[in-house]
Amino acid sequence: MFKRQKKATTTTPTDLPLTIETANGALRRSFSGEQIGQLRRMITDLLVDQRLPTRIGFTAALRGEGVSFITLASAVTLAHDTGKQICAVELNWLAPGMLHNLNPPPPVSGKGRRREPASPPPVPDLPGIAEVLRGQATIDEALLATNHTGLWLLPAGVVTLEQRPLLARSPELRTLLDRLGERFDHILLDLPAILQTSDTLALAALANAYALVVRHGVTPITEIRQALSDIEHVPVLGVILNQARIATPRWIHRLIPQE
Repeated sequence: MFKRQKKATTTTPTDLPLTIETANGALRRSFSGEQIGQLRRMITDLLVDQRLPTRIGFTAALRGEGVSFITLASAVTLAHDTGKQICAVELNWLAPGMLHNLNPPPPVSGKGRRREPASPPPVPDLPGIAEVLRGQATIDEALLATNHTGLWLLPAGVVTLEQRPLLARSPELRTLLDRLGERFDHILLDLPAILQTSDTLALAALANAYALVVRHGVTPITEIRQALSDIEHVPVLGVILNQARIATPRWIHRLIPQE
């Protein structure tokens, strides 16, 4: 008796996930293929139109929109797809998140009883751009090499409340970014939230253009408009909708061709 073999099903190719890992393996973060695919489309459109600046700022209206996450995901996508030299620079001394995004809490395994999420391991105490500006470290000591040949990270470092306004507006910071511009093809700036501190108005001016990160279903439209108005002195590339969830009924999925 012969059994009918099931017809092999074909799946639509999707973008592969990408991972950032520091050279020493201490910090690591993976981005899903879906996340990479959405950012890849945006970056490709800018490249095709020759509108991708050499220095791009990423910011949000409010804190907690996922700016550091989007900056890192954009950096690894750009480095992977173009082979160019990319540096992600964190200028958010108020709420630094770059290293924390590279050190996510481990997943909770096991079934049955609910368990409290495991606490992430402590973030390594590394020098950053603040220490470079104060003469406590060199650029080479602060730059973090990654598993991608052309991708480097420069964390914020430690800054006191009194030092933040001075560093954000210092000519030394602009000079340092100009020096980085001689080494890298593109610099991605991780900036603080616009409505959280006036420092962002000064820091955003260091970019050729910026992208506004908006968390889907969370950020009020009034705050978005206010943020866009506050930094209208800098060209805007567009708005990145983070954590978007679009629910499509199953019966509609069945009507969509799969080939």
